[in-house]
Amino acid sequence: MLLPNLSTTGEPAVMHTMDYILEAILKEEKRKFIPWKKLYHQYVAQEPHAVNHIDILFKQHGIIAEDESCILKLVKYFSTLKGSQVTDHKAVMGCLKYHHLYTVAETCVFQRLPELKEISEAVTAWAALAVIVLLSSEVGDIQRLLRLVQHPSSKLRLVDVTETFYCLTTLLYAMRDHRILINTRIHYNIFSCLHLLENVNPVWNIPHFHGSSRNHRSFTLTHEQQQIINHDITPGQVMKIVAFAGTGKTSTLIEYAKKRPTLRFLYASFNNSIVKHAVCVFPANVTCKTFHSLAFAAIGKNYNAKKKLNSSKLTVYAVNEVLPEGQAGFVRAKLVAKTLGNFFASADDSIENEHVPIWCVNTTGNRDLVKPEDQTFAVRMAEEIWGKMKHLGETRAHAYKMTHDGYLKLWQLQQPCLSSYDAIFIDEAQDCTPSIMKVIHSQTCGKIFVGDPHQQIYKFRGAVNALSEVIHTHIYYLTQSFRFGAEIAYVGATILDVSKKVRRKLLLGVNKEGTIRGHSSNKVAILCRTNSCVFDEAVRVTEGESPSKIHIIGGSKNFGLKKIYDIWVLFHQAHSGSQRNLYISEKSIFMWKKRGGYSALKKYAISSEDKELEAKIAIVEKYKDRIPELVQRIHNCNTEDMLNADYIIGTVHKAKGLEFDTVSIADDFISIPAARHNLERLRLPLGVVEEEWNLLYVATTRAKKHLIITKNLENILTLAGEYFMTAELTSQVIKEGPVLCALDHCDNHLLSDSILSMKKLPLIYSDRTEDKGGYICHSCVLRRVGPVTSLMASLELVKSMNFKEENINLNRYAELLFAAI
Repeated sequence: MLLPNLSTTGEPAVMHTMDYILEAILKEEKRKFIPWKKLYHQYVAQEPHAVNHIDILFKQHGIIAEDESCILKLVKYFSTLKGSQVTDHKAVMGCLKYHHLYTVAETCVFQRLPELKEISEAVTAWAALAVIVLLSSEVGDIQRLLRLVQHPSSKLRLVDVTETFYCLTTLLYAMRDHRILINTRIHYNIFSCLHLLENVNPVWNIPHFHGSSRNHRSFTLTHEQQQIINHDITPGQVMKIVAFAGTGKTSTLIEYAKKRPTLRFLYASFNNSIVKHAVCVFPANVTCKTFHSLAFAAIGKNYNAKKKLNSSKLTVYAVNEVLPEGQAGFVRAKLVAKTLGNFFASADDSIENEHVPIWCVNTTGNRDLVKPEDQTFAVRMAEEIWGKMKHLGETRAHAYKMTHDGYLKLWQLQQPCLSSYDAIFIDEAQDCTPSIMKVIHSQTCGKIFVGDPHQQIYKFRGAVNALSEVIHTHIYYLTQSFRFGAEIAYVGATILDVSKKVRRKLLLGVNKEGTIRGHSSNKVAILCRTNSCVFDEAVRVTEGESPSKIHIIGGSKNFGLKKIYDIWVLFHQAHSGSQRNLYISEKSIFMWKKRGGYSALKKYAISSEDKELEAKIAIVEKYKDRIPELVQRIHNCNTEDMLNADYIIGTVHKAKGLEFDTVSIADDFISIPAARHNLERLRLPLGVVEEEWNLLYVATTRAKKHLIITKNLENILTLAGEYFMTAELTSQVIKEGPVLCALDHCDNHLLSDSILSMKKLPLIYSDRTEDKGGYICHSCVLRRVGPVTSLMASLELVKSMNFKEENINLNRYAELLFAAI
């Protein structure tokens, strides 16, 4: 940069000019430093200048969805850009040759982009690197590539390496926004490796840390954790920590409190088990309580002393018992019970019409709009029950006894003051109700909300995903999970991506091995959405001459084996006519013997929308007279010690907060009826309730080493472009003769004139069926991976192949949905 001719007169003016020039020089140098890394983060944040820059770049170089050769043009742009920079391309190529995909990539470049060789060998070298990236099938492929180009013999500086990969990851991330069909796994692989490279160290060592915060040990803090710990909370501040699964949020809070031994903290949560653990691991300056225990100490103890505490929950049956004669009925009683439940969870001071459900299931199981007169009745009766519930006098009516949520509501209404604490940690904040949020926000001390909005699976309890709604003064993220490696992290991240478009912050894994394509010899935890499925799985794994030992998460008693047997007794008496004296131990079931028997119980379950009871009835109706033997068998095979079990079985709700070496996902979660390329044919809407996606996300992120997926989950991954395929040289594949497409519906052979062919990797599903994989013809590949097919063969040649539509086997739900459209 040339300096202007400066006059020696007027020294202050000269100094001012020099300062201006130096500032301009520094600004220019700063602009030149790591430009692609900056552009990537600016584009992800959707800063207008970055978006505009990429838009112009894509248009100038033909990287657009309408151009079928857009992938080839991407490679050409990247390679000419890098080839124009001063590097020892021969040294780079010498390192690339050690990558297992190099020969495939080099052949692709020579055959599909021959013009690059005419430009320069440097351009060809960088083109080979780009193709290796595009053909990578797992994070390990990118890790190996990074190791090679980091080797001293490549003569590349670390900043050259990171800029190279930030350039590629920026282009790949932007392609989706430009409607170009691309596997998002490629971007994820690069970004995951860059994160490890920049936040751990270049040789991929990881901090000594055990995935679950429940096994807290000393460990090296990540940059994200250090940022949080360095923030000094002050009165009135609201700090929000969005922590993905297994990212060490509890450990971060422990270190936060340790750094401030003179401050007094309250650690509060709804979850009793995590609070029990917190008591054992937090330092002495932290008081650990559940919200219910805080409310019990202030109010609940008074009802307990008077023996007026309902230790379970307010049931529809109990409410029905106190409704006026002639106005009772389980449907109306359910309205009243739900109205009270909604009021308890709300931040409101009194029961209003807004607390009454809008819809109600009638006695036949159909949904009806609640009538105005029923709404008025529900409010009036809810007020009456609440008034008698608050009264400390004795009562025989179960509906008038104080519930746990009732005294929690009373505590909120009394506006408790927690001024003895300097700050409050609110853990699992996504599960907080508006009632609790009102208590927390009324405090003057600093508040630190911690949780994962995508693990909000308790809406049926009145939780509203408070973490997303809370207004914060500061926000931090924990994205690196210590529980699992990149393969399992990718599945969790993809579920959030396709369901909620969570893309700015990605769930990332540490550098550890993990698999998602097959069975494991380790102890397996089978995670289900419903209790019915838990029973089915328990039946399956305890079959045979040598039944397996099982552990039901939460215990067999809580699971309700006795209640299932008791329901069967009513069922048996109703359907066999036998009145032999079979013992019923559960009072809640026994009372139906004289009140209509099995049919009345079933009607009650439907009318009251008691999902737990409905599930047990469904189990009985499925297995019928096998129930006594199955209940006894499961009881005999169950062990309360998880370590002694061959299989661990439970629902996601029970498994939340736990982790297992191997997780097998049961097939009762949300259903996507077909892979992406077939889903487009069906044009089915994907109207899935958010909590259903959350359940699947929580289930998959319990795995530490091995995740065994379902065919349905594989379909979900295809929505992001993941088809589990790897590229091979066609000349090697067909050297012993023509190869038929591995897909059952297709009669095509692989194109002999192609450069590359794709092989579907084998998959073993959680139901023990297997996709053996195999080579897929280029016509079928085109429908799965779109323009990436241009790396393998001429698209004109591919389109000339015969094509036959696949037969799509829809489950019953999808068939009904499709028929209704």
